Amino acid sequence: MINAKLKWLFITFVGVAPVFSQVSPEIQLGVRGLTSFNTDIGADKTTSAVNDFSDSGLLLGFRQKLYNRFRGQFVIGFQFPDADSDLGQLFFHQTFIRVEDKVNILKMGRSRVRSSLIEFPTLRDDDALSFTDVLNPFSSGENTEDNQFGNVLELARVFNQRYWLRVHGEHFTQTPSERAGSETDFSLNAVGLSFEYRVPRTQIWNRPVLQQIGFGYNSYLMRKSQLADEYGDVLKNVIVSAIVNLRRDPVHFWDIRSQVISNQGFDNIREINDYYDLTRARSIGGLTSLRYIYRKLERPTIQLALSGGYKVFPDLTNTTSQFQVVGNVFYRLGENFDLGFQAQYKSFDGDLKNLYGESEMRFQFGLVYSIDQLWNDQFDDRESLLNLEHGYIP
Repeated sequence: MINAKLKWLFITFVGVAPVFSQVSPEIQLGVRGLTSFNTDIGADKTTSAVNDFSDSGLLLGFRQKLYNRFRGQFVIGFQFPDADSDLGQLFFHQTFIRVEDKVNILKMGRSRVRSSLIEFPTLRDDDALSFTDVLNPFSSGENTEDNQFGNVLELARVFNQRYWLRVHGEHFTQTPSERAGSETDFSLNAVGLSFEYRVPRTQIWNRPVLQQIGFGYNSYLMRKSQLADEYGDVLKNVIVSAIVNLRRDPVHFWDIRSQVISNQGFDNIREINDYYDLTRARSIGGLTSLRYIYRKLERPTIQLALSGGYKVFPDLTNTTSQFQVVGNVFYRLGENFDLGFQAQYKSFDGDLKNLYGESEMRFQFGLVYSIDQLWNDQFDDRESLLNLEHGYIP
């Protein structure tokens, strides 16, 4: 009523109708602070300790109702990369615009690439990177972020709110080197698709037996690199994943999640001398996690998880494989504030001993604080802003 009177007075004295904004954006804030005290023990019994705050970051998002059934979103976010990376103090891992309706999603910008289909209950998303993600064949392996983030062009279609079909083109970071070349090229160097059955987040509380199952296919276009002359034109990978709820009790809940990655590789690789050979050799690897969650008063209080991964390289002259086991426990001290302890053990055989040594152990004591805040809330939330980040407790 007041707005109508103001508009009438404005027209009376000015002579033109004012323009009032009728569509205001929703503002999203996502923050995750993650610190851990890491103790590493090598095969030669040497010990090192570091205070690690990598993967802590901030996300800011804006969502807007469009003049049709679609809505638009812009997200920008950064995180602190690993201490031994060459990415600088801050790494912008999310910068994209998305347009979506109930069944269609178009995403363009920089974001998480489709190198993995599911999350595993580890402290950080790169704690078992060799088993959880397809490794970037254009990278020298110095930065774990090279395997997880890139420039993305993705189109998704959702059928019956449960079946997700995605087609994507991506640009993976290429590390300049004598072998890979030093030219700057931002064109797409990977294409692929994935198809998943996923229970909607609004229905996860019902705990169906099958929560998620998926298939993914990626082709890395090696002709975008000078390494194409050395190996081949296309490197192909296949991913199969599943999440099964073993015990659907609302208080004592058990689930198991598993993912297998088959790297088709190139026939001419018979030994691994560096990281480039590692990403291009034929391999089959996977990771499986068993998780227990105790929910008190409908809130997760304690989570225990045990994960094991194994990868073998069948075409190499020297029998080569790697193994990793990760165990952790998380306790929720308060709303979105967790205390955690994690232990890891890695072992390497064959050619991988020359790259990583025989074995390694790591113990981590960590604190995690997450914030997910909305202003001018106006949309149903298919996925919150923090779903872009790695999570371990649902």
